[in-house]
Amino acid sequence: MYLQKKGNKYWACCPFHSEKTPSFVVNEDEQYYHCFGCGKSGNVITFLMEHERMNYTEAVEALAKEAHMELPEEEDPEIRIRRARIAKIIAANKAAARFFYTSLKTEAASGAVEYMEKRNISPEIRVAFGMGYSPDGYSLLRAMEKQGFSRSTLVAAGLVNEDGYDPLAKRLIIPIINAKGEVIGFGGRTLDKDIKPKYRNTKGTPVFDKRKNLFNVNLFKKTQADEKHSSIVLTEGYMDVISLYQAGIHNVVASMGTSLTTEQCEEIRRYVSEVYVCFDGDAAGQGATWRSLDMLKEAGLEVSVMSLPDGMDPDDVINKMGADGFRQLMKSALPLTEFKIRTLAARQNLNTLRGRENFALSTLPVLEALDPIGRETHIALVSELSGLSKDSIANSLSDYRAGNAARAGAKHTVQDADTAVKENVNAANLNMCRFVLSSVVEGKNYVRLGDFTEEFFTDPVHKAIYGYIAERIEKKDRPPVKGDLFDLAPENTEEVNAVITAVDKLPQDKQADYYAACLTKMREKSRKERIAEITGQLKTAEGDLKSRLEQELLELLKKH
Repeated sequence: MYLQKKGNKYWACCPFHSEKTPSFVVNEDEQYYHCFGCGKSGNVITFLMEHERMNYTEAVEALAKEAHMELPEEEDPEIRIRRARIAKIIAANKAAARFFYTSLKTEAASGAVEYMEKRNISPEIRVAFGMGYSPDGYSLLRAMEKQGFSRSTLVAAGLVNEDGYDPLAKRLIIPIINAKGEVIGFGGRTLDKDIKPKYRNTKGTPVFDKRKNLFNVNLFKKTQADEKHSSIVLTEGYMDVISLYQAGIHNVVASMGTSLTTEQCEEIRRYVSEVYVCFDGDAAGQGATWRSLDMLKEAGLEVSVMSLPDGMDPDDVINKMGADGFRQLMKSALPLTEFKIRTLAARQNLNTLRGRENFALSTLPVLEALDPIGRETHIALVSELSGLSKDSIANSLSDYRAGNAARAGAKHTVQDADTAVKENVNAANLNMCRFVLSSVVEGKNYVRLGDFTEEFFTDPVHKAIYGYIAERIEKKDRPPVKGDLFDLAPENTEEVNAVITAVDKLPQDKQADYYAACLTKMREKSRKERIAEITGQLKTAEGDLKSRLEQELLELLKKH
């Protein structure tokens, strides 16, 4: 990304979305960036979190390393102990990966080498993925103890059992590496058909949770910078990923041999907005797969489902059709809803009246979940496949929706109305708080110190911003800086940006009056809340406490 200075700001094409005209601005004085195209905002820490997919701690550590600064020691001894334990496990995993890789060159690994040659895995790819071999149950333990690793550390890392035995013994080893390039665990593929299971992962450890990790995210991230992937191919297994990657399809990851989790869906969403699901044909119609597809959709991803021919897996497709053949299958992948409808159609005999009717009825829950445009489009598809009229399907859907609404909503009408009112009130309060804080940060001349107190704010982000402002005012060393605000809530930059930009949404000649009106309403809201709080306390208060509360209540009532 090339920054060009214009005035006292720097401009560039936004790194978070595609554009030809620069709309990404960096404000050096205020220490923050903002894109007028996609709305992304933040400071240097949130930039690393968003662009480099780091968490807050990782971003701070990366910046400290770049500036050749040492971070202060954690005050909490438990945190220090946990960090040291994790560092030992990471070091042990790295050493174990080296041992497995070296073992691949021994005579004992001939079966593993033969297997990889049979799967057409090149020597370069073996190196890229750090593939190795575990020769027997105790060689790993002996090698690691020679390097100074204690058995307790090896057990904690999941490398050996309590008795020192390697649970991945006599398996082809595939390291599992996180986005930072750290080896966090291993997958082992059996070379003996009689040994079950075919694949086995490292057990859960302080650094490895198979529910939260994706295989190949490290290499995907490396290629992302050059290839600018907008999508990911999601497969089921390690070998599928390795085969596709070798064929030049680098935007591929796999789950850890279990059903997809919400954490994995969210991890995918951190990198791309579109996912191509490439599961074996036998799995495509199963309930667990449908749940996985829905989870991806709920995570905000655009989901397309690939259909592989003749029960092939991705590795078969690459070997028989090549990378171009696989990419062609990607182009013909079905959007999620169409995939569901065509799968439901395949379950019925559409040559019979009953089959067509059962198919149409089975699609009603799918159609109900769509927006009006999507609903109309897919009603046409159901009509085409079933031979039934669009009107009859639409009428059945209306009856279905009405029945669901009647059953689910009959006893909630009053509650829903109350909720709507509360939501409107909350939205108004939120906007007032944003405007008041924004006015202070901007240093508007209509703002007076002492206009408001912390009790005016209930949102955690607003409270944090108020605390920062109060500290700046008390120290008198420098005024509030917008870039600092993003450090207060690095996981909620949207709300921080909403505060920063709130004052700009009103003409300057109306800002002072609106500010005064906001304060009046916020004071009244705070007063009513305190009255309600005191009224509740008086039910059990006695003695001096009761007298003080009664006096405070009287003062509050006089202010009305």
